[in-house]
Amino acid sequence: MNRLTYILLIALVALSSLFSPQPVAASPTPTLAPQQRGGGAGRRGGGDDESDDEDDSNGMKEYSEVITEDAITKPGMFDVHEVDGDLFFEIPAEELGTEMLLIQRTMESTLQNPGSFFGGGPRLIVQWERDGDRVILRQKEYDLIADESAAVWDAIAGFRKGPVLATFDVETYGADSASVIDVSDLFLSSISEFAPIAGLNRGRSWVEDSWSFEDAVNVQVTQSGSGSAGAAGGRGGPPGGGRGGRGNTSRSQTVKKLFSMARLPDDPMMPRWHDDRVGFNSSRSYDFTRPDNRLEQVRFIHRFRLEKQNQDVAVSDPVEPITYWIDSATPDWLKPWIVSGVEAWQPVFEEAGFSNAIFGRVAPTAEEDPSFSLYDARNSAIYWRPSTVANATGGQIVDPRSGQILKGEVNMYHNIMELQKNWYFIQVGPLDERAQSLPLPDSLMGRLVEYVVTHEIGHSIGFPHNMKASAMYPADSLRSRSFLERMGGSHVATLMDYSRFNYVAQPEDNIPPEYLIPKVGPYDRFAVRWGYAPIPGAKTADDELATLDAWARQQDEFPWLRFTTSDAAGSDPEALTEAVGDEDAVKSTTYGMMNLGRVMDMMLGVAEKPGESYAELETLYGQAVSQWGRYMGHVTAIVGGAQSQEKYGTGPRFEPVAKARQREAVEYLNNTAFHV
Repeated sequence: MNRLTYILLIALVALSSLFSPQPVAASPTPTLAPQQRGGGAGRRGGGDDESDDEDDSNGMKEYSEVITEDAITKPGMFDVHEVDGDLFFEIPAEELGTEMLLIQRTMESTLQNPGSFFGGGPRLIVQWERDGDRVILRQKEYDLIADESAAVWDAIAGFRKGPVLATFDVETYGADSASVIDVSDLFLSSISEFAPIAGLNRGRSWVEDSWSFEDAVNVQVTQSGSGSAGAAGGRGGPPGGGRGGRGNTSRSQTVKKLFSMARLPDDPMMPRWHDDRVGFNSSRSYDFTRPDNRLEQVRFIHRFRLEKQNQDVAVSDPVEPITYWIDSATPDWLKPWIVSGVEAWQPVFEEAGFSNAIFGRVAPTAEEDPSFSLYDARNSAIYWRPSTVANATGGQIVDPRSGQILKGEVNMYHNIMELQKNWYFIQVGPLDERAQSLPLPDSLMGRLVEYVVTHEIGHSIGFPHNMKASAMYPADSLRSRSFLERMGGSHVATLMDYSRFNYVAQPEDNIPPEYLIPKVGPYDRFAVRWGYAPIPGAKTADDELATLDAWARQQDEFPWLRFTTSDAAGSDPEALTEAVGDEDAVKSTTYGMMNLGRVMDMMLGVAEKPGESYAELETLYGQAVSQWGRYMGHVTAIVGGAQSQEKYGTGPRFEPVAKARQREAVEYLNNTAFHV
């Protein structure tokens, strides 16, 4: 072989190796897809391992190359930097491994059907971790718990890590080894846990603004895509319709969202164990280190963290009161009513040991405070929703480690006023002159909205419905002014029952109209004390059990303190919705039917308007028919039913309804429902 041939052979081998297939390194999971970036320039999070030509030998840029002199920096929990349209987080080393609440709420949407509920949005517990020059955003799980000092914790910890949501290359390091990462794509990605708009188009989506606070970071984004009617609308409503084909998935859609990330408390609140005898929302986990050596599903209640400023007095202001921020979009004339609806709970908390515990405050407008947001994970809020939905809802977001409510939320749908008007007219119109002409005066409608707000705040501070309360007063007593005054001016023991207006009362009883509308009652005072009152000397949740049990046993003596039995739905005729005086549903329905007859006599005069259609009359007539159906349903529930009381320890929980009562119910239905 001559020298020329040898050189050519070496060159051929080199070329063949150059074009041979090479193994592809697996990228981290999940990755933020580069094709969503638009333009493809630069390097961002999501596990892109390519190096920039300007990088030094270890692939790291100088801080000034990443966070340039043109950067807009907002200091806080993380320093947040906006650089030429990109968004960077500078995460201090001490924040790595810190558990945080991350929520997303929709601020504006072309997907929201006028006739649909407003959906909530993701609520995640996450933490930032660092692995070399990579930062990981991981979701945390809390369905398994254990004492961290126990040997089993090593196994539990591995199954609580949760999924990796995204990864980011560290672009550079700041002071004290703070990791600087580009999060521009994080809030514009298709990470399913973030509930992105369907068919997200990166080229028509962008980060609008950001804010950093001492304990939180907020990012506002616009997302565009093909959309989905359920993405913003949540429950209810038709799949299409509305303005301009709103909800039609064949057209482009755009939403504006706020992502809010807030640090969880450094010192978790001491939890309080759940008890089926007292109504509280609760979190469930499997505890692997309970003292009885068996795997147990434990529950602790949801409640705000109220701690006395002065531990040595019976009643003290809390260290941090509960504040609900009222949407500035609420009609101005209703704002005072909503404030009073929130603060109706103040005297209840005072009985539990806390003065000035809860407030309603009108939220600042964007012009008054650009950094404030109702959607901030730290702000409890009452949203005013532009929707034809005739409803309202209340809920809460909690710290899963303790049950502490971090953010209470109430949705007030504008059309709730239509529902309240209809119910009030149909149920107690003959008992209140103000309801005998339409529209209702603002003074009455404001009071009805206030009632709804107080109910929904009850949900938001931890309470589920208690449908048993309306059966805990004798039906005849609901016609007695002195009895109603003695029980706080209300016909039902709690605001948390679906017991609307006192249709048992008759015109000749001369019940003041104010006593026709539910108020905070004795059950509410009992439940707030049970859930919120400090128990002196208790250092752990187990230390509180004896006291909580003693408080719950007061239900044996005072029936109006009882809560709906956990598995009695559909069988207990004392746990009905839309009922008043269902202790004796035949008697209360008889009285209700008498008032309904009076309503029918006055309906034409109220609903007919010269020059107007019969739409109002049609609506009210339909409401009257529905009310008749509810009355008959209350009586029907007696047949085959069983009364119940939730108990711990010994004693029967269920007792069949007496035969005589069942016969009376059948006779009533034969003479009324089946009589033509």
